[in-house]
Amino acid sequence: MFSETASVLRACLVAVYRPYVARAVGALGAEIDVETMQRGERWLDAELTSLLVLPFAEQRRSPLEVFQESLKFVNDDLAGQGIAPPKRDSATARALPGDLYDLAPASSQALGGGVWEAHLAWGAAKAADAIARSQTGDASSADSAAVEPATADPRPRIGLLGTDLMDRTKIESVAAPAGYVLAVWRNVHDLESDVVLALIDLNHAGADDAVRRLSQAGTRVVAFGPHVDDFALARARSLGADDVLARSVFFKRLPSLMPLIT
Repeated sequence: MFSETASVLRACLVAVYRPYVARAVGALGAEIDVETMQRGERWLDAELTSLLVLPFAEQRRSPLEVFQESLKFVNDDLAGQGIAPPKRDSATARALPGDLYDLAPASSQALGGGVWEAHLAWGAAKAADAIARSQTGDASSADSAAVEPATADPRPRIGLLGTDLMDRTKIESVAAPAGYVLAVWRNVHDLESDVVLALIDLNHAGADDAVRRLSQAGTRVVAFGPHVDDFALARARSLGADDVLARSVFFKRLPSLMPLIT
């Protein structure tokens, strides 16, 4: 069953789809047929319904990500017309590789004040749900397991929740010379509280729970994610992260997060 905030957000996102597409395509000096917009709108409505009917803890995508993905129909239409895609910056291209024509909104603010406010309300409800689950213990759920200290290791450790091998390689290349050992956590059940720093990839399905648990355990938490999902970054702050950075900024600042051990 939809919550009130989810229902309002879904309605707002679907309502702005066609006007947003018309503006974005018009800015390229192009046109698409009504059928393409209708297909995208129907897909968006169905996907949002499937996502938002789930409990917060089971929602693996954000509504903004669904909206961004719904623009695949428009991208395909423009490509089929032989329209040359614009040049995109590398960070955006990595975050949204299928958005060839740079149509996706960087945040829900780009969709208008009504959508932004509905998105904020939904995000606040999701954060409140995560906090409530932590306070009640939710002992029946494996996801609510407490953060456990790791086994003894004389070297200072940094933890990473993420599955991207390239990210791991970049972080290890900075951590090792600085005197740290990197512990990679593939899911929230692997979390350890006795690290000097926890790095949380907000693309990970367990990111919200990890930020909340580690922050409550007193661990310093730095969360990072796509700059196009500013709401995920804001949510990480609300859940207790000490620093929240766009991915590109995170990797630039990474050395400063790990002072040399003397």
